[in-house]
Amino acid sequence: MRTDRIIAMLLITCLSSYWGRPVAYLRIACVAMLTLLLVGLACGGYSGPPPIEEAREGLRPEYHILYEGEEGKTVLELLEATAESVVTKGQGDELLVATINSIEGGVEGRYWLYYVNGEAGLISASRMNTVEGDSVEWLFVR
Repeated sequence: MRTDRIIAMLLITCLSSYWGRPVAYLRIACVAMLTLLLVGLACGGYSGPPPIEEAREGLRPEYHILYEGEEGKTVLELLEATAESVVTKGQGDELLVATINSIEGGVEGRYWLYYVNGEAGLISASRMNTVEGDSVEWLFVR
């Protein structure tokens, strides 16, 4: 479970259990929640996508897809033309590539992530346009 969800659940639980009690209890609860938040961020907050060199390390061949960009084509359009099968979830800016060639994300903490010219994709693959000469890679990363 993500750190932010855990903190939100703890905050709701903490505040609901102290509702109607003296302000001192609320102060203690807030200090405890702030401490948990800081510890959570320091110990395991999301640090962004892994650098491509790190993501490539030890990957099995089926966890790596490479193709060149084309003028006017998106990363997703080219993936759909290259891969045997692609399953997506959501749409537009919320679109997520969930499965490529029957390899489903979410298993063992892995997910599909694309890189264009060595830089991790930070927008939906359906919105990322490519040009001639771009190097597009999909990696099944942790």
